[in-house]
Amino acid sequence: MGINWVTFFAQIVNLFILIWLLKRFLYRPILQAVEKRQAEIMNKVNRAKKEYNLAEAEHKKLLKKQADFDAQKQQKFDEVLQETEDLKNKWLSEIQTEAKKMRQKMQDDLNRQAISLHTQIRDMMADNFVTISKKMVTQIAGMDCIERSIDLFQKRVLTLSKTDIKKIKSAYQKIGIVSISSSETLSETKQEKLAQFLSETFDWELPLKMKFETDTDLILGLEMTVGDICIQWHLKEYLDEYQTNLNTALAGLIVKE
Repeated sequence: MGINWVTFFAQIVNLFILIWLLKRFLYRPILQAVEKRQAEIMNKVNRAKKEYNLAEAEHKKLLKKQADFDAQKQQKFDEVLQETEDLKNKWLSEIQTEAKKMRQKMQDDLNRQAISLHTQIRDMMADNFVTISKKMVTQIAGMDCIERSIDLFQKRVLTLSKTDIKKIKSAYQKIGIVSISSSETLSETKQEKLAQFLSETFDWELPLKMKFETDTDLILGLEMTVGDICIQWHLKEYLDEYQTNLNTALAGLIVKE
């Protein structure tokens, strides 16, 4: 059996023509349709991704706005709470300040009354004390009160330590004058007697340069000043001590009340 080459080649040609026709009119349109469909699908997918991203961004913005709103709300709440606390503290401070002023005013009034009472008592006691002391000294010692005061002052001087005596000597060498204040005016005899005593006590040569003054505030006594050193004896010390004790006692009563 032989091969019909003409038929064979004709069939080959027909096959190529068929393939060309299929490729041109069938396969290529199908590929184009598939590519177009694929492109449409990818476009839809991309649009969906964009829409998703936009939705995600909007969601994040919404969450951020919610967080900012919550933060602002908490901040406003804290501010209102702080303002309320500050206002409460301010009112409390004003009330405390006013109460303190009222207590201070009451205390000042009590102090003024106490000082007035002390002054009255002190003045009354000073008058009575001086009068009684003068009578007692005159009756017991047989001498006038100022002379007894000089005697007591001299005894106080004699009790000074060697250090104090040295300081007084040094002060006198620097300024060269002794000031004597007394509750009553000293006679020349008493001044000479006092100068003699000071000369013997401090080894000062006579005549001494002395300045005598009268000071009724001393209340029956004497005070010697040499520079910044002061030696004194008078009833005012006892009255001051009594007044201090009286002040302490009255202050204790006021506090208790």
